[in-house]
Amino acid sequence: MNRLLGASEQTLSLLAQTKPINVVLCATITGAITTKQLNAALAWVQQRHPLLKVKVVDENSEHPRFVSEGVASIPLQVIERQGEGHWCLEVQEELSRPFSRTDDPLVRVICLQSPSISELIVSFDHCIGDGLSGVYLLRDILYYLSELDINYLPQQRELPSCEELIPLKDTSDQFIGTRYPINQENSTIFEQKLSISQNSIYEKQNYLIYWCFLPEETAKLISYCRKEEISVHSIICASYLLAIANEMKLADDAILKCMSPINLRNYLVPQVGEDFGTYYTREVTYHRIRDTSNLCNVARDVKRQLKQVMASNKIFNHLLEVKAFLSTKPDALKLRKYLKGLIGSDLTVTNLGRLDFPVQFGSLHLQQLYITVAGIAPIIVGAVTLGGKMFVTCRNLETIVPQAYAQRINQQAIQQLREAVITYHS
Repeated sequence: MNRLLGASEQTLSLLAQTKPINVVLCATITGAITTKQLNAALAWVQQRHPLLKVKVVDENSEHPRFVSEGVASIPLQVIERQGEGHWCLEVQEELSRPFSRTDDPLVRVICLQSPSISELIVSFDHCIGDGLSGVYLLRDILYYLSELDINYLPQQRELPSCEELIPLKDTSDQFIGTRYPINQENSTIFEQKLSISQNSIYEKQNYLIYWCFLPEETAKLISYCRKEEISVHSIICASYLLAIANEMKLADDAILKCMSPINLRNYLVPQVGEDFGTYYTREVTYHRIRDTSNLCNVARDVKRQLKQVMASNKIFNHLLEVKAFLSTKPDALKLRKYLKGLIGSDLTVTNLGRLDFPVQFGSLHLQQLYITVAGIAPIIVGAVTLGGKMFVTCRNLETIVPQAYAQRINQQAIQQLREAVITYHS
């Protein structure tokens, strides 16, 4: 591969120059895994997915390129597993650990190994892939390890960037600007209320909380959402928005901002299936939380605002706006400031939804799967549903959201979800 980075890819690559923007997934697997098997699996997936064997080259060029020539194999680190919570500590470190601009690929793997249960931690630079890409990558590794037939998983295509796959009718129309004016001095609720410097976002202290809804709770939550005509994504957003408003004791005139990544794979031409890459956009929704606000009302507001964007021709607006800004050739700090004004939020929620692949891979069982990502938002919630269970992480920038605040916000969000389900089914 030797191609220019698209606007989304270049944006994420530039941001990583000031603070790593890494996607990290952790799969807990029961069954025996050897280092030899893992290295073979990583060699195979690196050949299958072109972006797993690239580096970013920007020497003597104003526009960086993905180049595969001379790129090394995916590095694997095997560590003795120290217990159930060991993976969380490693993931926190991986969020802040930069990728080098050498011949190493922009992906790495850690295996926390024990005889009967192990964790696979996959980390990659966000400029080469999104959350779904990471899920497909982990699934492919497990297929190879299970010695099942991998012939139906062929070599993936070398695709152009996401922006080049936008339908022509959407790029030819003059896009409308954001619904709210861009505020270059934008600050989050936490920065305003806790008098924290905006420079804190450049520091690397990530604090991760994780939790899981078991199959019965997950099924009840899905049923509740169907009855109330809301989505699981919107109710997760609402639970954390209400928790933040309560914890920060916000006045009725305060507006909270929630950023949601939107999967573009089915909107592009050609449609993108399981290819590894960055095929998403971002949308910020705005919410005035009052004393009378409840979980369903806020969830409906989230869903309504997102639906308006997805049902119109505005779904590519963010990509086109950022592409236009990149033409001014900003440095990393100017870009971060611009994006904080454009999509800066108090909360980011990325929900990958229900995955449609099995949890049993031969003798290996995928017990749990968590996803998280580094970014500029003070709180980033990552959710994925697999095998009937909903797995959720809450990544907090500790320099902006102190641990005590983060724990209370997370507890309140979970409590609201559980109370809604209990009330509905009582």
